[in-house]
Amino acid sequence: MLFKNWYRRLLLSYFPIFLLTVSILIFLSFLVINEISRQETAKADRISTGYMKDTLERSVSEVELDILSDLETSNVYRLFLNNDQADRTAVTYQTIDRLRMLENNNELIASIYMYRDADQRILTLHGIKELSAFADRDFVQKALQAPEQRGWSSVRLFAEMSNDPKQQVITMYKRVPLPFGDQGLVVINISVYAMQQTIASMFNPQVSFLEVHDASGLPIYPATALSEAEHGKTLTTLHSDRLGWTFESGIRAGQLFAWVSVISYIWILIGIFVVGVSIVYIIYITRKNYKPIQVMMERIESLQLGGESTRKDELSLIDHALESLIEQTIDYEQQHHENLLIRRRRLFMNWIEGEYPESMQQELHNVHIFNEYVPASIHTDSYTEVPYYAVIVAEIKDYDAFREKGNVQEHNTLKLALTNVFQELVQQEGLQGWSEWISVRRAGIIIYGIDEEERQWNRRLFALAANSREWVEHNLHLTITLGTGVTVHDISEVHQSYESALQSLGYSLTLGRDGIVMYSDLPQGREQESYRYLQNIADLVKAFRLTQEVWRDHLKQMLDRAENEPLRDESIRSIVLSLLQMLSRELEGMSEPLDLLLTGDTANWTIESIAEAETIEEVYQALHQYLDQVYAHYVEAGESTNYHALIGEMKSYIEDHFANPDLSLNHLSERFNVTPKHVSHLFKAELDIKFIDFLVQLRLHRAEELLSSTEDTIQNIAIQVGYANSITFGRVFKRIIGVTPGDYRKLKMKPASYESK
Repeated sequence: MLFKNWYRRLLLSYFPIFLLTVSILIFLSFLVINEISRQETAKADRISTGYMKDTLERSVSEVELDILSDLETSNVYRLFLNNDQADRTAVTYQTIDRLRMLENNNELIASIYMYRDADQRILTLHGIKELSAFADRDFVQKALQAPEQRGWSSVRLFAEMSNDPKQQVITMYKRVPLPFGDQGLVVINISVYAMQQTIASMFNPQVSFLEVHDASGLPIYPATALSEAEHGKTLTTLHSDRLGWTFESGIRAGQLFAWVSVISYIWILIGIFVVGVSIVYIIYITRKNYKPIQVMMERIESLQLGGESTRKDELSLIDHALESLIEQTIDYEQQHHENLLIRRRRLFMNWIEGEYPESMQQELHNVHIFNEYVPASIHTDSYTEVPYYAVIVAEIKDYDAFREKGNVQEHNTLKLALTNVFQELVQQEGLQGWSEWISVRRAGIIIYGIDEEERQWNRRLFALAANSREWVEHNLHLTITLGTGVTVHDISEVHQSYESALQSLGYSLTLGRDGIVMYSDLPQGREQESYRYLQNIADLVKAFRLTQEVWRDHLKQMLDRAENEPLRDESIRSIVLSLLQMLSRELEGMSEPLDLLLTGDTANWTIESIAEAETIEEVYQALHQYLDQVYAHYVEAGESTNYHALIGEMKSYIEDHFANPDLSLNHLSERFNVTPKHVSHLFKAELDIKFIDFLVQLRLHRAEELLSSTEDTIQNIAIQVGYANSITFGRVFKRIIGVTPGDYRKLKMKPASYESK
């Protein structure tokens, strides 16, 4: 008979850690809640007090701004201060009206009056009076002695008339006219009572307290100091630089403690209740969980041979019995998982390549893909549900940089994560997806769903592609380009969607501005052939060779045209490569630095940058930067050789030695220490004629003169103009002149006029 020690061990082992954990949690909960309550209360009090301070500052700022703006914009104040107008009474009334309007526009303003230096008189809403008869004359006199003082005064008593009751105000004054007035003062008084009312409207005295003092320590709010019973712990102290006031606030005595105490008691009661329920639950669940173990032990005991094994611990017997089964299961699961992955990938590749098995629905079910697969349309009374299939191909950009990060295992893990991410994002769109890697840098995603209209399906495809690219770039720091294929409605046509997705990727430079190329955006007609750009390339190279800055415009126009047509990526890169090759042939041999730039690391780096570019703009930037360097070296090389003078010397030399039968590009190259190719470029650039054509013109012109004016034989004339024999001379003469040398002499034709540039 087995000892049931595992039941007791299972039961008793829970209690120590359980009681300790619960006790610690209750204690920590009390401390955390207490601290959080204190911090949140202080934070709320600081925010509330800061809001009141900001509100008061903003209110007085608005008063100041409104009055000063009116003083600056209205001409009536200047007329009043000048005191030399004919109609002084009208100006005075107009000024009073302006001041009354300003005072009525803001309830905080207690009074506004102006002092005029010219006659030392005060203008109030009640009229104009002498300074000596003005009740607030002491303040005006102090202001005149300190004209540069800024800001608001401390709380003071103010009465406009001697018999008026005095009220508490804060005051600001400015010299007028603005900004550096020398004709008088404007005095602005703000009612402290109105500001107290503003504070009272934003403050709850039942829970917290607030004290506001001015710069001299006089209480502003409340009007009298709080008693000790009403005062609590000060949580916030703020100072207003604009007003010179100090704000002190906090929670009234007893309020914070009462709330914390109530919350603490609630948590203690909850903890006691949870402990009691947990004890009952542990006893219940232990008895319930032990029953399967007891059944297992009885079955294992019935299979044991010998009595010694029956006295073992329950878990030891179970471990011994299941050890071999677990090993076999692990091997089987691993093999099954590997086989499943292989089957999935093989089925995926066959499907997108058009090898559609007849039992596709069963095959998908076996590899746990598209469990809700619907092979055909579903017709209901209200609408028809049509199955939609589409393939999206995702390509990792700059794959070489991706391979340099981490090892092969990390790359495989990241790729596996990418396929899972794609499938999860598809599910978030309410669709079904299947993602597999189809090459080292490309992953394919087969998407299946049922929709009522194709427009909604296309929107969901675009949203899926956009979300996938954003998620991968933000979380995995990888840049991918996605191409969507055409939507099909039959499972056997999925390969068409895959092929069209590959076509979409081929337009990533021109159509993939956001890293997404929709098949619907592809040009539906025949693609423009890249050879049609050869004339653009030739114009660019010609302008480049002639050092005309217009080559930059040719480059921009060519790439803009490629983008607008648009062309496939491989066609664009072929055009760019043709441009670089033609430019290299045209400029080769001018200087060693230029040759190195045309064929060295810089050229290779430029080609790699263009191959990795994601947009036409990136192609343009890389190509333009490279051509700028080439252009600078080309201009420098041309200036260093002084080719204008050089071509003049060559022209004179040829005119003097054209009769030399050995005169050629190689001869000129050795004579002037430049390459034959460069000699040919110079002739084409400066004279707009080939070297051989220029030489032939000189020789034939001399031959015509000899044929017309001498009786020398044609053989002698041929030798005199640089031809080794009369046969070659006659063939060239007839091709250019149109007749043979003999007929030319018989017809007594006159020499033609040859002009070269």
